[in-house]
Amino acid sequence: MSLGYEVAAKREPRFIWLFLAKAILLAVTIVVVWMIYAYLHAYRLDWLGWAYAKLLPVTNALYALVENYFPPDMKYKIRGAITDDLGQRSLFLLLLTAATELTLYSAFKLLKYIFGAR
Repeated sequence: MSLGYEVAAKREPRFIWLFLAKAILLAVTIVVVWMIYAYLHAYRLDWLGWAYAKLLPVTNALYALVENYFPPDMKYKIRGAITDDLGQRSLFLLLLTAATELTLYSAFKLLKYIFGAR
C-alpha cells in the first residue's frame, strides 16, 4: 500500500509548471501584441485602416444583434458598451492577441518536439 503513496509523492507538481508556463506565455503574448500594434500604428497605419474596414461588418452585426434581440431597456447600455469597447480597434486587438498566442504556443510546442523535452 505504501508503494502507491511513494510513487504519487515523487511525481512533479505538474500543475504548477503548466500554470507558470501559461503565465509566461501570456506575458510574452502581451508584449508581442503591444509591439506589433505599436509598429502598425507608427509605420503601417494603412494596414490598420484596412483591418478596421474588414472588421466593420462584424461591428455592424453586433449593433444589429443588440437592436433586434435585446429588450428596449437594455439597448442603450449595451450600445454604449459596444461603441466604447467593441469597436473595430478592440476586435482587431482581440484577434491579434489570439493569433499571436496561437503562434507562440505552436512555436513552443514545436521546439519542445524538436529538442525532445518531456
